Amino acid sequence: MSQPRPLILDDADLLIDGVTLACSTSHLELTPDVSVVEITTLCGAVEYPGTIKWSLIATLIQSFDPAAVEETLSAAVDGGVPVAFEIIPRKSEPVSATNPSYSGEVIPQAYSPVNGDAGSESTIDLEWSLVAPPVKSIVPGALAATAAAGGAKKGD
Repeated sequence: MSQPRPLILDDADLLIDGVTLACSTSHLELTPDVSVVEITTLCGAVEYPGTIKWSLIATLIQSFDPAAVEETLSAAVDGGVPVAFEIIPRKSEPVSATNPSYSGEVIPQAYSPVNGDAGSESTIDLEWSLVAPPVKSIVPGALAATAAAGGAKKGD
């Protein structure tokens, strides 16, 4: 059996509302938070899994360039409605069973547009809730297909 190929996040893509933010992203995670319900009776306590809340967590390097980070995020927040996102683990390879994409809709929330220390890059720490669990796909999604065709704004 061959050794599994690890996922190294040096070629991933994050698309928000059709804009690729790969070259502005320094941290990326799609994570579930499972609440626990504890029921206590005279016979003791038992824990049960509760609701699952999914979040898109990312650290972005701030840029005020056109079609980059600030323009993309502020438009998403100002829109007041959920926006589409897609994560592609290896953007230089086609989406497939060995390179699945994850997509869905996030609920944009306010963020700190300027955050950092003297002489360092300004970063934005996002933690946006998903509307529903993410969809794992082995075929290219609409956002990635649009970006690949040159129809999406590039935030890189």
